[in-house]
Amino acid sequence: MSLKFEQTYTYLAALICASIPFMTYAKAFVNISMICLTLILFAQLNKEKFKKIITQNTLILLFIFLFWIIAYSVFNNSFFADFSETRKVAQTLLLLILFSQVSDKRILISMFIFGTFLSGLITSINIITFYLNSFEFLLTGADTNELFITQRLYLGFFIVISLILSLERFYNISNKNHKAVYLFLIFSFLIFLILISSRSAILIAFMVLITSFIYNSKSIKRTIVLMLTISVFIIMIFNNKTLSKRFLYADDSVRQSFIEKIKTHEPRYDIWKFSAQIFEEQGSYILGLGTYKTQELLIDKYKIMPIKKRSDWFIKRNFNTHNQYLDITLSYGFIGLMIFMVFIKEIIFSSYKNIYSFNLIISLILFLFIENLFHRQLGAFIFSLIIVWAFYLTNTKNEKNISS
Repeated sequence: MSLKFEQTYTYLAALICASIPFMTYAKAFVNISMICLTLILFAQLNKEKFKKIITQNTLILLFIFLFWIIAYSVFNNSFFADFSETRKVAQTLLLLILFSQVSDKRILISMFIFGTFLSGLITSINIITFYLNSFEFLLTGADTNELFITQRLYLGFFIVISLILSLERFYNISNKNHKAVYLFLIFSFLIFLILISSRSAILIAFMVLITSFIYNSKSIKRTIVLMLTISVFIIMIFNNKTLSKRFLYADDSVRQSFIEKIKTHEPRYDIWKFSAQIFEEQGSYILGLGTYKTQELLIDKYKIMPIKKRSDWFIKRNFNTHNQYLDITLSYGFIGLMIFMVFIKEIIFSSYKNIYSFNLIISLILFLFIENLFHRQLGAFIFSLIIVWAFYLTNTKNEKNISS
């Protein structure tokens, strides 16, 4: 790739990374930029580079997964019905190729951190302004739709990924001014997490902080700092009414059992229960049902829920399985799940030697337990970027790694 094309390619990819936390507003720009990246890459593609791309294990495994999805949907006469999800997997594969060809991946990381910080800052200002104006330190679902730049679940996950990338920079650079910047970003991201009250993101952030601190800890003083930081974090969480409600369902004084509160208030409990029922009733264990049929059967389950208000809400929101592994099993059977899990094994084994790469991949794997990334274009972008960044950090020279 010529220098001019390479610079244009890198700048476009970097702008995409900065725009991802603003995807609601920047979708057209991101799509146009992705098309431009594809055209530039294929215009400059030669035989040697093409051979290098198609021989990467992760790409081969993801291509096999995509091939199985397409082959099954054609065999099942559901290709057009299932096309929306098939397209997201194909887009993930394309994005893996596109982002992996960027020569300076540090720019992608920096721009994503910048975009996430800006999105988190704007959202946090909106939340604080809401608190000051209403004197009500509790956010409802309707409030989040107005105050959040992007959906709470995804903004929380973006912050966790940016936290990992900032920790990696903080521990691996020597410039004191740069260290101060990344330390500021780390504390900012932790404050953002508390304000936006994303449960999954906070739990994953705990894991990231503990593993990173322990891995880099060389003295008792640092261990004490770790414990104090975690203690302050916990105190702030339980003093936040929104978090207390979301973690402990503190506003429910009727039910004494925490399990009963989960059954009543957590949508995923019903969604996963219905998904298990569909799996058992349909008996399509090997090949699956296809994504359209799976969603259709879930809606049928929502229609017979005993509480009409809750039933209407589930139908209106058109909830999917909210678990990528469960969704793949229902839609593409054990064969599809097996292929996908081999892909997951490959990315784990390719990243475990670097603590930050490992945390990126583990965060992704955990997030897939509560969200279907292949149902959203946003999911395709963050899925591919995490893998590209994890491999980059693993292969960067002079990095400390777990095996050492």
